[in-house]
Amino acid sequence: MTTETPASNGAGEHRGTAPRKPTSQARSSTDETGSETIVAAVDLLAHFWSRPVSDEVASWAEARDLEAETDSRISSDPLREPVIVPDLEEVPALLDEYERLFVGPGQVPCPPYESFWREDVPVDIRRTLMGPCTADLKRMYLELGLRVSSRAGELPDHIAIELEAMAYALSFDETGPVARQIFEEHLARWLPRLCRAVAHEAEQSFYRNLAVLTLDWLAAIKGYFAVADAG
Repeated sequence: MTTETPASNGAGEHRGTAPRKPTSQARSSTDETGSETIVAAVDLLAHFWSRPVSDEVASWAEARDLEAETDSRISSDPLREPVIVPDLEEVPALLDEYERLFVGPGQVPCPPYESFWREDVPVDIRRTLMGPCTADLKRMYLELGLRVSSRAGELPDHIAIELEAMAYALSFDETGPVARQIFEEHLARWLPRLCRAVAHEAEQSFYRNLAVLTLDWLAAIKGYFAVADAG
């Protein structure tokens, strides 16, 4: 299995379809631990945190029912504000907000990279990019037979890339342990900090609500692995 992973943000070229449910090659829908729901949740998050170009936002619209179904199964906060997919005419404003929050120019309030948010590293490399986690993620992606697309224009520790690689790994029994590593050794150690920053800094409700939804779903993902351990 060697392929160029679609787990990339960049200009959105890899986003040709809506967020997916596991294929027939993936885990069975009768899996009692709910792996199909978790795969869908992680893949949806990978899409929502990707750069909101028109094709990407169109794919979100196609996934409205999947998002609602997934949320009904794993959300622990029924009063949380929903993530409302913008209309296509709203894409330019949403893209401006994405650039302001995550890209720049100028000071970037919420860099979407694990290296920036990790606190369990030496002081002199905190709040920097291309930290030790980047090399570790590259190793995991290679173990999955994946590599970040050369068209992505993003680092391996971008939030959307990590999430999509995890969704891919979760989809197959033999790569489940790598999915757990990506979650426990990476996403769980930094994504809550990013989400809290986005919830505070975002001016548009889409990103504020996405940050809260992500925190909610992360708790369910953590619970999924805990149940797997108990089994």
